[in-house]
Amino acid sequence: MPFQNKPEQRYLSYLAALTLLFSYAELLLPRIVPFFRLGLSNTVIILALGIDFPAFFSLIILKSLAASLMAGTLFSPFLLISLAQSIASGLLMFLLSKPRLLKKIMSIYGISMLGSALSAAVQIALTGLYLGSGTKALLGPMLIFSVFSGLLTAFLAENLSIPKEAPVLSGGFTSGKPAGAFEKAKPVILALMISGGAAAIFMIRSIPVLFGALAVALVLQFLSGRKIMILPHLSLWLFVFASSAFVPFGKVIFSTGFFSVTQGALLSALEKSIKLSAVCALSQCAVQIRPPADSILGLSLCYYRGLMNTLRTEKGNVFHKLKAVLSATELHSTTETASKG
Repeated sequence: MPFQNKPEQRYLSYLAALTLLFSYAELLLPRIVPFFRLGLSNTVIILALGIDFPAFFSLIILKSLAASLMAGTLFSPFLLISLAQSIASGLLMFLLSKPRLLKKIMSIYGISMLGSALSAAVQIALTGLYLGSGTKALLGPMLIFSVFSGLLTAFLAENLSIPKEAPVLSGGFTSGKPAGAFEKAKPVILALMISGGAAAIFMIRSIPVLFGALAVALVLQFLSGRKIMILPHLSLWLFVFASSAFVPFGKVIFSTGFFSVTQGALLSALEKSIKLSAVCALSQCAVQIRPPADSILGLSLCYYRGLMNTLRTEKGNVFHKLKAVLSATELHSTTETASKG
């Protein structure tokens, strides 16, 4: 049964779903630089620069919320960082794309690179509030990488196009039965429980207790149906330890030249790493929060499922797959939970 939302709601949801699709497509590409993401979802943001500002700003917010829900970081500090990055870079690109004189001087490549660079700067600035000033040492490499990612997203935006209207969407991930009072309240209750647990984790200072909290969070993640993946946690820990190493304090364990590894820095990095891992694992339980299919966020997840179904049936490289998906006039969403994509 096709969804009956307003055309502007369907189109906004479709654009948000495209950002998720491009993020997934990025996973199909070889990782050029470890721990750095290309940010291919910004391709959709660039392609959407022509829509009116209220819709564009809503797309930025929806992009971060949907991505965080899918990635399982909805109740972690990464949501705030994602929102700040998206808003800052999105607004900059939107403003740069409007003035006629500036538009003649600056191409889509310049707009994309500046947006990518601002996103990296915001990420480092906000991450530094939690990890400390050591993150500033990573700003240079991230800005260099942002130039490459900005060029790539601009190239894709220049060679791809999105429909002016959302494709027809059929199916969904709701059962079609009227939801009772408990079913309606369940997402709110679950969200409050997860956010409360995440806040409690950040108040713990004991490392043994934090390890226990991490173990509990991983068990809850497993029970919620989310696969436990070790590599993201290892990447997170490596980033935290690398950042903390630039701000040594306490007893010196190892020293060479101008660089020293200290006990205080290692313990601080360990505490922060466990907290972030535990909160991220707990946030994975948000897979059980299923937005109504007729809401914009829920409809975005339905469109994403339909886009993924089409993507999987196409052959060829990633670029050809994306072109085929963007030309689809009808999408079929399965009855599976879209947030498990």
